[in-house]
Amino acid sequence: MELKIGILPPRSDMFPSLGKNLLDGFKLGTTDLDPAQFSFQFRIEGIGNAADDGTIRTAEKMILQEEVDVLLSFCSSYILERMVSVFDAYQKPLIHIDLGSNGIKSRHLSPYVAFHSLNVLQSAYAAGAYAAKTHGKKALLVASFYDGGYQHTAALVKGFTDHGGFIVNNYVGPMDYKAETYENMIQFIEASEAEVVFLLFSFKEGDKVLHALSQSALNGKLPFVTLPMLTDESFNHRNHHLQQVTSVASWSFDEMLPAMETFVQKANEAFQSPPNIMHLLGYELGLVITTLLKTYGNIPKEIVSSLQNLTIDSPRGILNYTSNGESQVDSYKVRTFNFNEVRYHNTVIDTMDSSLTATLHAAFEDVDYAGWQNPYICT
Repeated sequence: MELKIGILPPRSDMFPSLGKNLLDGFKLGTTDLDPAQFSFQFRIEGIGNAADDGTIRTAEKMILQEEVDVLLSFCSSYILERMVSVFDAYQKPLIHIDLGSNGIKSRHLSPYVAFHSLNVLQSAYAAGAYAAKTHGKKALLVASFYDGGYQHTAALVKGFTDHGGFIVNNYVGPMDYKAETYENMIQFIEASEAEVVFLLFSFKEGDKVLHALSQSALNGKLPFVTLPMLTDESFNHRNHHLQQVTSVASWSFDEMLPAMETFVQKANEAFQSPPNIMHLLGYELGLVITTLLKTYGNIPKEIVSSLQNLTIDSPRGILNYTSNGESQVDSYKVRTFNFNEVRYHNTVIDTMDSSLTATLHAAFEDVDYAGWQNPYICT
């Protein structure tokens, strides 16, 4: 059986090779399929910032002209409801891909639409809870102009305040960070009475922030709890010597889970370099499609009910899908950011059960989206 797989990757300054990484990961995740029984044709089209009508038009083209069996696509939370309505109308399966920095709403739910993410929203909540239990009850929120506008920020704060903490103050970085020295930010942190600092930065700006903090008197005096994008190994190459940096995520490439070790080994052999999170997303999607095909012999159009019957041993742990069609794993990893003279690692020091975030989507159901319209990491 030959299946047509549609993939709509956005443009990303953080991951300029996002589409290729996703596709390479997907292919790696389907190696257990018998090629004599199942093969794939790929239909791939870029969708820019994934935040306008072009995304929806391209998705409809994939259904009508390309006749894909399933579409894997990024899409802005702001237009997701309209995207879902297209797949409802045509009764075709869609897997919406994202890092998971915004919550999905009840208006997005459809028997034809599944949501596969790295659960950044949930892990941000867990990070807040961990900080309140471990570092103290007074936190300073220091956010990038770009990274602070997604719901992972509110989830981080909610996790902290739900467990007895409170935010003593907020700092937002400048829109033009390229000429920024971050002296004002450092002075702001020094003047606070915070016991822990939340850092919401990523990519090139994140590298500058890490360096500035490492050169300041704050280094070693305060713990920093971050989003996993700040400590992403593929962006960080120089050793900043910044101490006490912790993040919470649904993954760690250094975790000694058999499925993660297998994935990293396969990726190193196939790509001649360590995998990144786009490889991981693609690989998991490959595992999902593989499991669907092995179980049902095809990709069911009512994909949500089909996925609810599956349990997948993924690199992040045991993966399944909720009744809303959203991917979830069994735990979140508390990770320290450290350099071992060769490269950075996110070393797991603790885990938090995913049941901690069971009611998070209900809490965000009536909270409107704010900030940037494009999916997180797309620019």
